[in-house]
Amino acid sequence: MEIITLIIAAFITSSISAVLGMGGGIILLGIMAVIIPNGYMVIALHGIIQLISNSTRTYVFKDYLKNNLIKEFLIGSLFGAAISALIILFLIKFYNVESASEIKVDFLKPMIGFFIIWYLFLKGSKKKKEAKSFIKVGSISGLASIFIGATGPLIAPFFLDSNLNKESIIANKAACQMITHLTKIPLFLFFFNVNYLDEYKLLLPLIIAVFIGTNFGKKILSFIPEKIFIKIFKSVLFLIAIKLILSF
Repeated sequence: MEIITLIIAAFITSSISAVLGMGGGIILLGIMAVIIPNGYMVIALHGIIQLISNSTRTYVFKDYLKNNLIKEFLIGSLFGAAISALIILFLIKFYNVESASEIKVDFLKPMIGFFIIWYLFLKGSKKKKEAKSFIKVGSISGLASIFIGATGPLIAPFFLDSNLNKESIIANKAACQMITHLTKIPLFLFFFNVNYLDEYKLLLPLIIAVFIGTNFGKKILSFIPEKIFIKIFKSVLFLIAIKLILSF
């Protein structure tokens, strides 16, 4: 019954992400956290599923990709992942544990929630949107991903200020999240001793579900007007921020 619940959740949440560009990953993370007892395994398995989900979303929206944006994000993400590896090494020695799976870090979630609200409502808007360097965005995502799992809401505000239409937001955000998950997986293999091959019976049906869900969501997106999309995007982002703040 639990695997069926996860398959249905993977399909629905990947459809949501294909329509809104986010939201699905963090919802799936919450559902997996209820079903899977070990917190670090939730983030590790969620990373693989979201890698496939974002890879599929990147492919189906490939005509809207911005190569320079993605290259900048890749550079930053690699740097952020390297810093997170150093932090994990420090924490392992500080807490005197054999594996990073014995360390729990929860304080980042409410901080991200407050950041999103600040960015959406308090930062102040500029009359002219300027091109942003996504090296910094990639660094933030690469650093935080190993600790919080779903970094989509963390990087989402930056795409709103980048002169992108709805398809471009979804395409490039998906590509960036794909990169983040790729850089995170080696950290789980090395520091958390996760063996993904042992989990293939769980992962395979979920991967198929997110592939189908993404293609289904793309068809729905074509019916949503640009202005409505932005309003929904901001509203969902705000609700996720509140959830992150209250989760502490």
